[in-house]
Amino acid sequence: MFKNVTSAFKISIIYFIFSLLWIYYSDSAINFLVKDFQELQYLQTIKGWFFVTISSILLYILTRQFFINLQKEKDKLANANYILEKVIENAPVIIFWKDKNGVYQGANKQLLEIMNLKNKEELIGKKDSDFNISEKEDFVNDDLYVMTNKKPKLNYSETITTKNKEKRVLNSSKVPLFDNTGKVIGVLGVVQDITEQSNRQEQIKSQEQLLIQQSKLASMGEMIANIAHQWRQPLSVISMLATGIKLQKELKLSDEQSEIESLELINDNAQYLSKTIDDFKNFFKESTIKNKVYSDDIVKKTLKLILPRLKNRDIKIVENYENVEFNAYESELIQVFINIINNSIDALEEIEADKFIFIKTNKINNNLVIQIKDNAGGIKEEIIDKIFEPYFTTKDEKQGTGIGLFMCNEIVVKHLKGKIFVVNESFEYLDKTYKGSLFTIELPLV
Repeated sequence: MFKNVTSAFKISIIYFIFSLLWIYYSDSAINFLVKDFQELQYLQTIKGWFFVTISSILLYILTRQFFINLQKEKDKLANANYILEKVIENAPVIIFWKDKNGVYQGANKQLLEIMNLKNKEELIGKKDSDFNISEKEDFVNDDLYVMTNKKPKLNYSETITTKNKEKRVLNSSKVPLFDNTGKVIGVLGVVQDITEQSNRQEQIKSQEQLLIQQSKLASMGEMIANIAHQWRQPLSVISMLATGIKLQKELKLSDEQSEIESLELINDNAQYLSKTIDDFKNFFKESTIKNKVYSDDIVKKTLKLILPRLKNRDIKIVENYENVEFNAYESELIQVFINIINNSIDALEEIEADKFIFIKTNKINNNLVIQIKDNAGGIKEEIIDKIFEPYFTTKDEKQGTGIGLFMCNEIVVKHLKGKIFVVNESFEYLDKTYKGSLFTIELPLV
């Protein structure tokens, strides 16, 4: 626009200067050459016609060039508009724009498809409230938020229910539109249909949960053996006390105080059995919500579940805890600890000397750092980079499935947004040098 005004101004200036020069010099020349009045009038007429002819030719040349340039600008603008329309129409996302009253001014075919409209005439000039969409109030509120606050609302999830009652999941962004004075005149929306991606993520999540449960079930046999071991002593106590009460009754040697004490012991042991069942039941329960937990409690619950395996193999736990509060899927994190410690227990089977598992927790730079280390000699260097791969195992089929450490990696990285890695380490303990594998887990606290 400014360029066109400048060109018109240039033409006017050129015409004005040419006119002044012509009038001044032509009049001067005629007055100098001609003294007769009638002849002077005649020449002035001729000069006028000549001026009109020359100025018309000059004006034609200048205006012709102006309109040629103007047409070129129009062609460029039309070509740019054509390209922009094609880009919008064929963009792999939904694009639309509305005025300040929420009336649709334009959109591409992707919006028509998701709203089940035949053509743009069914959309342009209408509002969301004119359509039978259950989420229309949400759409209107989003528009008002963007235009009232004069700031965009980006990458938020919403749904739209189509005519056939199918619910589509959308990733939406809306930005305010301004005129050249900074006044809001409408809203522009860019929306991506992420229904398929969302469904795939749900399937992947379901498969991961299934693998987690399978990993837990894979260790069920060992767990059942642990339950049996932990129940053996309290069951013996209950049996002995009950037999004693019965025998005292038969021999008429019982007294009320003795019976009360025996019954209290029976109750205490029964409560212990019940608590053991709860511990194992909670472990096999699927975690869906993060809860506030303490690192101390997680480690203690883990050791309680595998205590028989540790005792049977004479493995000592060396603990060094900083009790840290954080949010986590408790049973999943316990599963991670169990899988790592069980691997250490299996590796320590071949060790005849002292057997140790070191567990350390501390807070470093807004991270909970958990270290689990053994003195079993370490992992072979040629396979240490593969141990988190699915179904990779050095054990035979009866002893391992190869999903334990893979699930540790999945839980820590994907579910808890942390890191897990392993190295071989040489270290000293009680004036002796040992070598073993060191698993480190870093969980963000913020």
